[in-house]
Amino acid sequence: MNYRTRPAENVYSLEELFIKYLGLDIPIVPQTSSYSNKHTFSQLFFTRNSNQSDDIDVILSYSVFKESSIDELKKVASSPKLPLYYLIHPNESYPTGQKLGSFFSNLATKNYNGSMQPAPVRELLSSIDYDKLCDHLDTMIEKRCDIDDSFITKLQTYLSNVISTDSHLPHYCTMFKCTSPSEYLATILLYSLFDDVNFPAYASEVALTRKDFTDKRVKENDLNNPHFQKLMNDASRVNKLQAFATYTLIVLYSVQMLATIFSSVWISNYDETSFKGTLFSIVMLCASIILTALRFIPFSLHKKYSDLSLVLEHSVLDEKNNTYSITYNHFQNCSESFNAIQRNRRLIITLFCIAGVLFVVISFVFNSFPLLVALVSASFGGVMLIDSMLYDHIAYRKYDSYFSDQTSGHSPSSGYGVARMCSWDYDSKLDSFRHTGYNRLTNYSEDCIRHIYDQVSDCSRYSWATLTAFIITLSSLGVIAEILQLVKPDFGYFRMPTASMLYSVSMILILLNGILNILILLRARTHYQKMADFSFYAGNPDSDNLAVSQLFRHHLYAGNISDLAIARGIYNYNFCKFEEGVCTSDIQPPDDRYHPMYIVNQKIHLITDVALCIFVAYFSVAVWHTNKLSNIIALPFLAGIYVIWAFLLYPLLKYRKIKKNIRKLLNEQKQA
Repeated sequence: MNYRTRPAENVYSLEELFIKYLGLDIPIVPQTSSYSNKHTFSQLFFTRNSNQSDDIDVILSYSVFKESSIDELKKVASSPKLPLYYLIHPNESYPTGQKLGSFFSNLATKNYNGSMQPAPVRELLSSIDYDKLCDHLDTMIEKRCDIDDSFITKLQTYLSNVISTDSHLPHYCTMFKCTSPSEYLATILLYSLFDDVNFPAYASEVALTRKDFTDKRVKENDLNNPHFQKLMNDASRVNKLQAFATYTLIVLYSVQMLATIFSSVWISNYDETSFKGTLFSIVMLCASIILTALRFIPFSLHKKYSDLSLVLEHSVLDEKNNTYSITYNHFQNCSESFNAIQRNRRLIITLFCIAGVLFVVISFVFNSFPLLVALVSASFGGVMLIDSMLYDHIAYRKYDSYFSDQTSGHSPSSGYGVARMCSWDYDSKLDSFRHTGYNRLTNYSEDCIRHIYDQVSDCSRYSWATLTAFIITLSSLGVIAEILQLVKPDFGYFRMPTASMLYSVSMILILLNGILNILILLRARTHYQKMADFSFYAGNPDSDNLAVSQLFRHHLYAGNISDLAIARGIYNYNFCKFEEGVCTSDIQPPDDRYHPMYIVNQKIHLITDVALCIFVAYFSVAVWHTNKLSNIIALPFLAGIYVIWAFLLYPLLKYRKIKKNIRKLLNEQKQA
């Protein structure tokens, strides 16, 4: 990426942004018919016209260069053989034969003969003070916003589009902890000017010197306080213990997996009557269950360490007892609709468990475990689908009923409820919605962010528990199958054609168990630390709002917050506001509002989950139950239907239906 070239066909260049929108007044060079590079970088690197003064100290005081570099820059500022002179005097012509113009043209296009930038250019860029540049750009943005109120939204969309075109930019935005448009723009500008060799070093220096909000509270604490020292010592001790417990289990899992792999050599002639092979499988599977159960040791240590970290970071001194403490509250969702659906889901789960017992009986009647898997999978997919549709129908109908005119004779419906909620995003002239993609620089309020945090925490907690239950269930079923094979070889409940296949499946289960658990153990510390942060900020409305928003930006670009969590969080937040009597169109800022893209995103995830259940059910009945591998040929067709429906037909039909209902709603309002 460079300053002059567009990063994508539909995304204009930085040069176009600064000249057309941010007010840079750059003359065109007749010889090249392009904008003057000298004037461009002079206006980017100086906050006022350098020709207004002859005093070099005054001129450099209005620059974006570091205070520590000013003295060095003074020494070269008066030399017409170096590029800085022409930034200070952009109207001066280049001396003949010096090729100084190539410095700036190459800077604008990153067109270097070697692998690195020339030394004068490299030194000039390295002297830029990131915070000063941000302030300079912020002033430009504010001037433009005074003229055009909608410019900030356009700029955020532009920055989001630029970031999406380069895989390295999100990393540097996270590294600099960018939160404002000027910071994102400064990061992108510097990235476009530096070469790939020197920018990482500059970025590391900026990251170290940037003020980190997470250090503020710790610096305020008295490090000599005995209680605070005890907390630090406890954190250090727990950190060592969690590392020891984690890597001990990883070693044990690795040994188990190696033993499983080598067993194929030791037991090469395994058949239906091999007691040794069956016993080995049972021992290995039991070992998997025991090792999985032992994970509570490092997990409890990870949780304790994350809690201690929160205390050290956010603790408040109790002067009476001379101790440090933290207020830690669980997030309370204010939405009655959300709380009602949680109660209904407990009932649904209870009914599903009762049905599961019935499925077990049916599977024994037909002597088929694959049939049990198919019934459970299909019913689980059906429960998810019915739960989502039923809840949405009730919630949207309630929304329409509350905000509709009771005297108009309008009959409340879920379709009109969706239309009423999303009408603010509809452009009647273009017959389209304004939000057609995720804006990664959204300006969410702190209250909305807390709802998003709660969704991230909730989803991670349950996915973690579900994965653990899945692993233990697989291992337990393997043990049961092997024991039945040992006791009653002709028992065909698990529909394994031969004992050797059962042995192979058991070995695969052991390897899968080991790989999943090692990955979980490696991620556990980050997981618990992240959950502690999210839970703390979600449940403590009195916590630092700046910290909440900055932490959100950091986790968003680090990939810790999914689009689905954002959609669910905004959904819950909007219904909380609705129950307070605030309709979606009145919620501020606008980025907190629910819109059709969130609906489609949530439903695509639901369709994916249901499709996976259907795939499992089909495989269990058509392939596993019948022992006919040829039936697997239908799976690609089912997958094709899923892709076409989820990513092409459903979004198209859903958007069309919402538009149709919005138009009907607008016509009703006009007639009224």
